[in-house]
Amino acid sequence: MLPLEHLQTTMARSVLSTDPTIAARLLTAGSADPLGRLRIYQNNTRSSLTAVLMAVFPVTVRLVDERFFRYAASEFIRRHPPTESRLARYGAGFPRFLKSTDTLSDMPIVAETARLEWAIAEALDAPSSQPRSLAEYDNTELGPSPDIVLQPSLRLIISHWSILSVWTAHQQEGPVDQNSAWTRRPERVALWRSGDNVRLALLDRASLAFWHSLKHGLGLEHATGRALALDPAFDLVSALMRLFGDGLVTNVRVAANFLSNTWRQS
Repeated sequence: MLPLEHLQTTMARSVLSTDPTIAARLLTAGSADPLGRLRIYQNNTRSSLTAVLMAVFPVTVRLVDERFFRYAASEFIRRHPPTESRLARYGAGFPRFLKSTDTLSDMPIVAETARLEWAIAEALDAPSSQPRSLAEYDNTELGPSPDIVLQPSLRLIISHWSILSVWTAHQQEGPVDQNSAWTRRPERVALWRSGDNVRLALLDRASLAFWHSLKHGLGLEHATGRALALDPAFDLVSALMRLFGDGLVTNVRVAANFLSNTWRQS
């Protein structure tokens, strides 16, 4: 008899394999056909994983037709089975898989839209921190370059295609004119969790650079410098008010070098 861990690993691999004959030899109890018994588990597992992918990528399903999506999902599941138990984390590699699919080589908008949908799934799965208001820092000495901490669910995406326009068009009931939405137009998308929903917004180049720098903890001075380099008319006050107004700021910390200098002067 195989050790339990070895048996479980063998069965798991066989359920996701196209050749389950190895595990079938282990299913000898009873009179039922071993391969038939194993295929029940195979069908249920693949059906469940396909349902997960369809739930995460609903717009992608509509872009390529459900039958083709099911075929692509089946191939993805076969080549990239889950590596952890949380199904909410399954599908990270699906946009990249679609991008490498020859059938979709002339439809790059499909993989790009899937990339947006995965970012939405990530944002919904991320924690949401209590937003802070600008008024809380009226009497606080923050120094020249404070660290502005943004919501952990914030995701920033740059695409050569009009992915947000495509996604938005498919949030309505009824038919969508696919060709009118498939435009090769750069879109810079910000999205973050707001309660149980996700908010999405288009950003210009300067704002994207500003948000990206703050998201990665580079400080307000660095973020402002990057934004001004791209747009000399960048309005810092308006940008900060937008971040606070959208509930994206979760903390404002005094920069470490400012604290050090203040301590030396005291």
